[in-house]
Amino acid sequence: MKQLFLYAIATLFFSGSALADSTLSITHGPTPAPTILDMGQEGDSVGDVRIWRFSAKSSNNKDVMMDWLMTTTGYAAHTTELESRVTLSVVSFDDKGKDTIQLQGVGLYPITGSTLKTEDTLERAVIGGTGKYVGASGAVTSTHLADGSWRHVFHLK
Repeated sequence: MKQLFLYAIATLFFSGSALADSTLSITHGPTPAPTILDMGQEGDSVGDVRIWRFSAKSSNNKDVMMDWLMTTTGYAAHTTELESRVTLSVVSFDDKGKDTIQLQGVGLYPITGSTLKTEDTLERAVIGGTGKYVGASGAVTSTHLADGSWRHVFHLK
């Protein structure tokens, strides 16, 4: 019985997630123009949805597909103000959608553009994954770089 107990403790101790405290970076060029669904009042308003699908590269030079949905939840009345948008994204690491990481969060964006200003960063939560990323958690920091490209650094637990 004692051996079974020690085996169970050792198994739990050494069976940490393969993702434990790992970091993954993804980069891509400027985002393409989004498809916009004007769901609220006509023009920019709460309820509008921006949709993107584009390719990127992981830090180990693998192809990645990124799908983004961004919904306006708080509208700025003046161009000097920021509006809030909730984002849901799926990052696919294979062409079958088997190995994915999902992220979600809210950010403040200028109403005159689809994305963050250059050199701004935004942190969102990693809310799950599939395939080799099943059970993923952590955070991703997205940075809009000076040349218009983007870097997303995933801190996975």
